[in-house]
Amino acid sequence: MITPLATAEWNSVQVLATTADVPCRFSEQSTSEEWQLHFEFTASGSLSDHQIRIPIQLPLDWQSYVIAPGVLYNGNRFIVSPQTYAPYLLTEGVTPDGPIVISDVPRLTADTGYRTELAANALTTPFVGFHDPQRNQGFLIGFEIDGSWGTTGINLETLPGKSVRIELCLPVQRQRRYEHCRWIEVNHEPGLSWQPGQSLAFTARVISVPGSLPDLLRRLAEETAAIRQPMPRTFPLSFLAAAESVEAKLDAHNWDEANGYYASQIGKGGWPLQTGWVGGGPTFHALAHSPNPQRRARARRMLDFICRTAVTPSGYFHGMHDGQQWRSFGLKRPGCRAFSLIRRPLGCTRDALKTFSLYRSRGESIEPIWEEAVRRNLDAMVNTAKTHGHLGYTVDFDTGRVLWGDSTCGAFGLTPLVLGAAWFAHPDYLEVASLLAEYYVTHFVKKGFTCGGVGDALMAVDSESSYAMVDGLVSLFEATHEPRHLEWARLAADLFSTWTMAYDAKLPPDSPLGQLGIQSRGAVIANLQNQHGAPGICTASGEALLRLHQLTGLTRYREMLEDIVGCLPQMVVRPGQENLWGSIPPGSMSERLMTMDGMAPCGHTSPMSCWPEISLLLTYYELPEIWQSLDSDV
Repeated sequence: MITPLATAEWNSVQVLATTADVPCRFSEQSTSEEWQLHFEFTASGSLSDHQIRIPIQLPLDWQSYVIAPGVLYNGNRFIVSPQTYAPYLLTEGVTPDGPIVISDVPRLTADTGYRTELAANALTTPFVGFHDPQRNQGFLIGFEIDGSWGTTGINLETLPGKSVRIELCLPVQRQRRYEHCRWIEVNHEPGLSWQPGQSLAFTARVISVPGSLPDLLRRLAEETAAIRQPMPRTFPLSFLAAAESVEAKLDAHNWDEANGYYASQIGKGGWPLQTGWVGGGPTFHALAHSPNPQRRARARRMLDFICRTAVTPSGYFHGMHDGQQWRSFGLKRPGCRAFSLIRRPLGCTRDALKTFSLYRSRGESIEPIWEEAVRRNLDAMVNTAKTHGHLGYTVDFDTGRVLWGDSTCGAFGLTPLVLGAAWFAHPDYLEVASLLAEYYVTHFVKKGFTCGGVGDALMAVDSESSYAMVDGLVSLFEATHEPRHLEWARLAADLFSTWTMAYDAKLPPDSPLGQLGIQSRGAVIANLQNQHGAPGICTASGEALLRLHQLTGLTRYREMLEDIVGCLPQMVVRPGQENLWGSIPPGSMSERLMTMDGMAPCGHTSPMSCWPEISLLLTYYELPEIWQSLDSDV
């Protein structure tokens, strides 16, 4: 029988007996809502390969919501389709109403024994959260990410009929570890070696959060903001120099003169142009701001190419161009219609409207065919929303009907509908945006996750659709002034904050990123499948967070944005560094900032020149007041 080491006076939270091999001196401090736990372990003899486990038992139903920020959302209790990367879109068993399907990631489900083992440096912030809707009670468990023992392990267990249990482990020792759509059996993760009299100290916090799940997420955001205290940021080059380097690289390596667009990647193969997501709309919108006349002309040509050639029979833009022709995402096989990610045309429509406003402000012409293409996309959104009540995940671009849903991918339609309502003086667009916002907030945000915003991770819970909700809801409030839209925007932003690194992870000094002195604070994890931080939001500047700060006066939104912005320029490849980045040219930016081992060893990266370059340019042109305040000393 396990004996409780201590029990909180409120809610019967128990800290269970720790290891008997290393005696523990335990002390506690408590208030009406928080319990601070202090442990000091001192070895009485010699031990090798030893692990200390500190179990904490919470009196919550086993089906409670569980969040490990950046890794688990509602315990990742979704249907799983085990596939290698990139998991292919399903063609059977899917309907316009679902189900949500994810790849083989960490989760608390029957096939994993309702248990998962995590390394704490996989989390964006040193907290794990729980919420029991039946009791209207939540808890946050705070801990140290690492220390003299190495990296902390987080073992979570939600067994049927049992209380929820978390084990804080010093150090992490996993039986299996996740690595990019696969599981690896761990032969050995070294434990502690103790000499008689050797000791270590460890602290943890248990915070009681009564109320709803949104109350828990708000408190988590507040606690995370508290550890984002100003810390020195090393800027290897100014934002101006970074932007100039990125634009020069795009001219030298990404411009396709024959087709008239900036490709989303370097080299041949793959999909050179996507209308949205990692290229396309964000690219022409960013470069439309450039002071360089040639780049402005190229951005205009790119917008023209898409608007003239990419509109499908339904009105939506195609998703991808292979250098020869437009195609949908997914192969057309006998008995299978093409699956097309709805995010791409939605994002492109948003960026076209933003570019129209930029051109109007400069007195530049806007071609009628461009406006007609954008209007057709907006009308297609309205038709899809009226047919299905949402915009789905994948859509047949011939008919506009949802093939597979439901997800939060359609959140990318909120902002273009709001912008379109103003541009075309069409109030129906705003009405549809309001109805969609209520749907996505009710079915996703208030349930503590958003999903389906990316094209290479099935319906993984993700930061990208989470930020789309922030952007859409802030835009909607600015148009309607309805208080609920602002409240929803705050909730969406608090959820998005769980994807943003709140601390500088310890990177091995001999690793590539360690040698470069990269600071991970502000890196954004894209989704629960791709376990790595990235410089920037894919693919946005994050300016909606600044607008939300201005609307609410809450500093945590601006401070989070400052961290995101501050992470960007340090990831720009500079001359002489190519070997550390895998030989990608100067001006390139990789999306992979590894602070954990979910895709590559901690401190490593991959030779990818991709979307962070556009995020940096959008940040440079849309958020001068943020980056100027950060790199004024460069």
